[in-house]
Amino acid sequence: MHKVALLTHPYLVSYFEETIAPLREQCQIDVVPFDDQQELLTLIPSLVDQYDGLCVFNALADQFIRQSKDEIKKPVEYMDRHSVDYFKTFFLMLSKDRSINFSRVLIDTSMILEGSTRTLDELVRDIVFFEQSLITYTTELNLEEFTNMESRIIKNAMAAWEQGRFDILVCRFASVAQAMQDAGIPYVFVYPERHRIIEAMRNLFNRIRLDKQAQGLPASIMVFMDNDGKTEFQEVSNESIRMQRALLEFSRNYVANFTIQFIAKGFEILTSSQTVQKITEGYSCCQLGYYLFSTQGSNTRIAYGIGHDINSARQNARAAEKAGEQNETNCVVTEDGTVILLQIKAMGSENQGDDDSASRLAAATGLSVVTIQRIRSALQYLGTTDITNQGLAEILQVTVANANRFLNALVDSGHAHVVDTKRSMSKGRPSRIYRINLS
Repeated sequence: MHKVALLTHPYLVSYFEETIAPLREQCQIDVVPFDDQQELLTLIPSLVDQYDGLCVFNALADQFIRQSKDEIKKPVEYMDRHSVDYFKTFFLMLSKDRSINFSRVLIDTSMILEGSTRTLDELVRDIVFFEQSLITYTTELNLEEFTNMESRIIKNAMAAWEQGRFDILVCRFASVAQAMQDAGIPYVFVYPERHRIIEAMRNLFNRIRLDKQAQGLPASIMVFMDNDGKTEFQEVSNESIRMQRALLEFSRNYVANFTIQFIAKGFEILTSSQTVQKITEGYSCCQLGYYLFSTQGSNTRIAYGIGHDINSARQNARAAEKAGEQNETNCVVTEDGTVILLQIKAMGSENQGDDDSASRLAAATGLSVVTIQRIRSALQYLGTTDITNQGLAEILQVTVANANRFLNALVDSGHAHVVDTKRSMSKGRPSRIYRINLS
């Protein structure tokens, strides 16, 4: 079951809890409150690793996040109102009180347009144009102005009320509605239609499924150690420590992103089908087996299982173990139960030109051949040649200082150059985006 965070203002928590209740059978949904734009900025990065996707209900939140230019590596769905929601609110206001003077009704978002406040009877004539104007205006705001936008609206609304300029404030921002409620100022909040909330959540569910497919299915790799007929291994022994180190080195050198844990007869590696396809060259050979043979000096049995979830991946890895014993080779069992026998060979062993090229690049840059090969593998894994120093540090599992040293060496030798910058959500200088050419 997917896990989703729905971010909204505390003012709307109960409304969303009630609306999404029927969806909780399909997905785990946590409603996470935030008070303002600044808290939203710090909240999203802290949630990315905890959830499969995020749904944010906040006026202009998508533009606000884009302003930060911070990369969010999970599906994010943004919700806001439709112009129809405004008209429904206006109709309900009239149905309750036909004597309403709309020239005495203001809308909160008008208070950030050109520093002016406009009455509802002016805005209702062309609400679509107003929405477009608002979007155009906010795209020109810098991050600090965007962060302070809601507090500025609240300040302007309080001042307008003190000056007697309106009788009712129509609120699009939940924070403004909360402030009006706390101050005892008459207001009406424009709620989003419940069916649009449901639609947005289902759109997010579909995006998560597509994202999962793009990342690959769960995979379990079981590495069985030869212990001269013994049935179990001690987790802490010289042999198991050497094997674990070799697995970690392989993961680091080939950017395989392994999660390694001890099992009764060796080690289990949790990863994705994308990684398994990469290190088996499309389910054709067992490069991990060759690496362990060359570093440990023993023929290690390896079983690869792919599944729609981690449990089925483990079941298929066990099936691959049995098939490997019968055929005296390492095997993959895919998500549909297909058994594939693997050959043992070194990564890239059929292409001596790659090794020669890495050696030439190492000589030109002053970096080691292994570093050049690791950077190549990282870029191949990411599917791009553009990367920041932080991104390179994360994928290579090195410090940012070392990543900077690698990039500076590539730039100095003409094998990388800066193509753009990316502003972070936190304060500080923008990060440079480097384009690397290791051909």
